[in-house]
Amino acid sequence: MRTLVAVVLAVVTSSLYALSTALQALEARHAPRSEALSASLLKRLVRRPLWLAGGLAGLLAWPLQAVALSLGSVTLVQPALGCGLIVLLVLGAHVLHETIGAREVAGGLAIVAGVAAVGWAGPSETGSFTTTGSWVTAAALLALAPAPYVLRRLGRAGGLPTSVAAGLGWAGLGLGTALLDVALADRNLIAAVCWGALCLAVTWSALLAEMTSLQTWAATRAIPVAFGLEMAVPAALAPFLTHRHPPHPVAFSLGLALACAGAVALGTSRAVARAAVPLTEP
Repeated sequence: MRTLVAVVLAVVTSSLYALSTALQALEARHAPRSEALSASLLKRLVRRPLWLAGGLAGLLAWPLQAVALSLGSVTLVQPALGCGLIVLLVLGAHVLHETIGAREVAGGLAIVAGVAAVGWAGPSETGSFTTTGSWVTAAALLALAPAPYVLRRLGRAGGLPTSVAAGLGWAGLGLGTALLDVALADRNLIAAVCWGALCLAVTWSALLAEMTSLQTWAATRAIPVAFGLEMAVPAALAPFLTHRHPPHPVAFSLGLALACAGAVALGTSRAVARAAVPLTEP
């Protein structure tokens, strides 16, 4: 029952994240390219009501994700976030009247089947992180937090680097949120504050990278990269960072691969891209 509730919450979370992406990307497309990977980009966008509405949707999604991670394993919740692509597909089909073809149907079914397989083959709960796993996650979040500014310094503000940075940032947020849940469950206030601060820092980083990627790259290319990394990285690393391991590792790996393949198929769909970035070239 806990697993089912976790999946339902993950689907609601992914729907809110999808709505957040759609609203915020629409405004990001109109921002000057000179502000790519710069704090001035977010300063400009935060003045736009539509962008703020998207931010509110994302803000509501995070605590739901935290609750989902407290009930189910990170290896299940993160892949389930791919259901947000199915929500975008439905929006693209019914609101924008985009055509749904065999690729879209296959992608949606692959995500559902993959998440179901991961739920069956993976651990029911995340479990406690190993000491090494906690330190590795903390180091990764610290490295991801300044990523947009490093990319800007290196002159790598293009679509691929920023999409990768966004995907890794959202993936890191999933792991950091899981550790925040553990700290809260253990009533370790200092650890909870530290993990909360790291989560906020990496959220800023991922958001800035995502807005830049959707500003500078076609949505059909940016979306599958970001979603694929957000789904796959935490689920793939969790068995090495925690004391819980998948009871059926082969089926778990195949299910995760299937869910990610579905995300790539849907992410490259015109219907999904048009829903994610309305009224723009996909």
